[in-house]
Amino acid sequence: MRVVAQVLRLAVAGVLAAGTMAAGSTVVRAQSIGQEAISYLNTFAFSQSLQTWDQAKLFNAEAVLDHSRFGFKPEGMMLPAGHMLFPSVTVKSLYDDNIFLDKNKVGDLRTVASTYTLFTSNLPRHQFQVEVDSEFDSFKEHSYLNYGNANLKGNFRIDIDAADTLGGSFQTEYGHHDDFLPIDPKNIAAPIPVWINRGALGYMHDAGRASLAVGADWQRTQYFNVPTYGGDIVDETIADNDKSGVFGTMNYRWSPGYRGFIAVRAEREVFPNESTQFANHNTYFAETGVVFEYDALLQFSLYGGYQSIQFDDPARANFGTATFNASLQWLPSQRMTVYLDAGRQMLEAYDRVNFAQVDDHIHGRLQYDIYHNIVGTLDLSLQQGSFVGSTRLDTIWNAGASVDYLFNENLALTLSYQHIQRTSNESKFDFDDNRFMASLKLSQ
Repeated sequence: MRVVAQVLRLAVAGVLAAGTMAAGSTVVRAQSIGQEAISYLNTFAFSQSLQTWDQAKLFNAEAVLDHSRFGFKPEGMMLPAGHMLFPSVTVKSLYDDNIFLDKNKVGDLRTVASTYTLFTSNLPRHQFQVEVDSEFDSFKEHSYLNYGNANLKGNFRIDIDAADTLGGSFQTEYGHHDDFLPIDPKNIAAPIPVWINRGALGYMHDAGRASLAVGADWQRTQYFNVPTYGGDIVDETIADNDKSGVFGTMNYRWSPGYRGFIAVRAEREVFPNESTQFANHNTYFAETGVVFEYDALLQFSLYGGYQSIQFDDPARANFGTATFNASLQWLPSQRMTVYLDAGRQMLEAYDRVNFAQVDDHIHGRLQYDIYHNIVGTLDLSLQQGSFVGSTRLDTIWNAGASVDYLFNENLALTLSYQHIQRTSNESKFDFDDNRFMASLKLSQ
């Protein structure tokens, strides 16, 4: 049962993430190592150095989702001292014709109610930001699959001086793995609850052409037991794990629109409840590449690297693979933005010895301003997953389309459709899935 659950989770997670409709602006992907930390570690001097370059982009050289849309974007609530609060409530109605992602299709209507609140500080140099969100999913005919999630996340930046910053983040999240399994006495009969706690601390120095960022992070993941369709209780706590890692990145800019980088990361993962099955190990990453803007309308990112997993148990074979990513953002007109992304990554799996997944993917997205308050999005992706220690080979197609209609600054409607199809050389993993969604969002 767990083998099936882990395989489904691993094989589908990447393509579902790639096919999710964008809720905000999409940017050209730079290095993956330390990327989240760098987003809140940028120095005051670096921001000033890009001011002239960024101002040039305002002259009809913005991505579709970056358009100002005065009167149609939430303005938020101003708090004392100029701090800002951005609350929102969303209600979705989603019909999925294959909720179990199985060859034998079973559909259901799903209602999702979610809340999201963002707080941002208005300090003269420092920054503090907090996000709080929740989600409640309800199924019309499979009520035993209902679940609720909650999440609290924050990050901060302290400007030591114009060139040096110290920053960090924290997060606690209670969620569920919603890779539901078909009705079978041995299969789990509910989403798997998981509680994740994360923390990170980083430092950046950036005053000129070169910059350096270093950081450390930690994550603890705890699973909760769930029942099977046959009435037994499955011990999910054997998958509990602790991760800790350190990273470093170095950048060099030839001009505001051109930079090269080197990034490295080392990570330790330990399974305190079941080290035999899942295998404690170290993971090492290294990447190097370039990010450049040909002009304000065309931006590129290209990097390559290597990822290696080294097990504590000498009986297990260590493995590694080359990784890469190439992406671009193109603005063929003021009303259209095109994104292309291709790459290779390695994902971990723990259901048998010498088992991992290497994913090759290509993804394209087109966003178009149908009208000043109507945005259309088209998505198409292809993913191929090969499994280390197995002859299995999967191919997954993902196609989607959505329309966002902004009634005013407080109310928005989204209509979307998504199709997913997986074919495998092991036919038992084949499936296709169609999802139709209508969403209404109320924001302040």
